[in-house]
Amino acid sequence: MLSDAPFVAVINETNRVLSNALDEGILDNSPPAEMVRKLKEDVFIFSALKTHAQLKEASELLLNPDGTIKMFSAFKQDVLSVHKAYNINHLEAEYIFAVSSAETAAQWQQWQEDGDRYNLQLRTAGDNKVRDSHAVLNLTTLPDDDPFWDLYITPLGWRCRCRTIQVRKGKYPVSDSLQAMQKGDLATTRLDKNGNNRDEIFRFNPGKDKMIFPPRHPYRVVQERVMKIVKSLSAQNEWETVETRRGSVQVSPLHGKHEKTANVEIAVYLANKYGYDIRLIAKAHNTVSADSFNSTLNIHQEYKTNKTPTKNAVDKQLKAAKRQADHIVLDIKSKISPDDLTYSLIDRVQRSKTIQSVWVKKGNKDWKYSRKEILGEGFKIQWD
Repeated sequence: MLSDAPFVAVINETNRVLSNALDEGILDNSPPAEMVRKLKEDVFIFSALKTHAQLKEASELLLNPDGTIKMFSAFKQDVLSVHKAYNINHLEAEYIFAVSSAETAAQWQQWQEDGDRYNLQLRTAGDNKVRDSHAVLNLTTLPDDDPFWDLYITPLGWRCRCRTIQVRKGKYPVSDSLQAMQKGDLATTRLDKNGNNRDEIFRFNPGKDKMIFPPRHPYRVVQERVMKIVKSLSAQNEWETVETRRGSVQVSPLHGKHEKTANVEIAVYLANKYGYDIRLIAKAHNTVSADSFNSTLNIHQEYKTNKTPTKNAVDKQLKAAKRQADHIVLDIKSKISPDDLTYSLIDRVQRSKTIQSVWVKKGNKDWKYSRKEILGEGFKIQWD
């Protein structure tokens, strides 16, 4: 069932939302490419297993307690309740958790490289909304190799706002490790009516385990055949890493194949020259349909390659590009004149309120023009 197209679409949409949370969490850090790959893989697997759990729960609502099939209206209401639980309430909590977990995972690598100058410290949000069980851990300060951080690093639960930070050694007293472990145990203990500890799953380290979501989350408790399908789908979702001298370029497996070669060429050029980190994306991963997301500049860009040396050809490409993104990269591979290109840029930008910048590339040179520059008096493109 999970491998059927409609269910893959649900998986991809969940993965898109949670991948955006991951991107938000690592935005201010530069984790290694392999770390990012592992984290993205975990987000996809979690998304697939969440979809499986949702479908399983919905299918079990088809029958009444006496074994008869429910009326459609009743079944529909039950399924809508499941949808609200999984795709509104749970998804919001999972998004918040993924942002915090990704931030911790991304920072963990850097913390290990900083040597012995710092300790790690757990801090709460410091307001009256902090859970009492988390409040007792506020200002817990220990070396980064203390076993406490293997289990009780942030986030400590759904919607947890606590953070783990670095503090210079000597600035804060070091906590007693055993007492801290005991407090961490209490912070991650919440018994249900059957005596099961529902918060024990949060005892893991996203950076060490290279996972965004808890390794022992109930979604992961599935039959072997289900996990095999999920891992197969995950392999198909694997992003390709393109070799660059500087920066990085990753390509979504769903990126359009007919334009992949040209887009990779542009992305590699920008990465090598400016050190940008660029992802060639697909609609399934974003709410926009741009060709790329430049995480260094934090903008979506649409790439176009001009091979026909006419004003009309350029205008058509700019018109199509502006529907995809506000920022356009135009790779000139034709013999169009600078004057004709200038005319096309001014004319199209004047008629389009959304275009914010056009980046012109020709060979091994490039020029980036803002909307204001293009519409400014005396604007003219020159190749030199």
